[in-house]
Amino acid sequence: MISDRIIEVEVTEEDLAQMREDGIAETDLPKTGVKRYRPARHILKDKVAILLDADIVEHFKSRTETDESYQININQTLRRLIENEKSAK
Repeated sequence: MISDRIIEVEVTEEDLAQMREDGIAETDLPKTGVKRYRPARHILKDKVAILLDADIVEHFKSRTETDESYQININQTLRRLIENEKSAK
């Protein structure tokens, strides 16, 4: 379940030095140590291989501007389907 996923990020002194070098204000710098986050749902992605009929892939590719964005379109369409199913219950 997505809500159970936790991301751990370690912030080191080297990270802070790089952030300072990149021009990040001292007041915006995090503290060092390991931080635990529950990321927003839209950040988490699972890479999967899925077999789709060629005409379905072509349909989604024809609706988008770049070859990469058709995958986003498929994801959005599936999300709407799931949300519609949930609201119908």
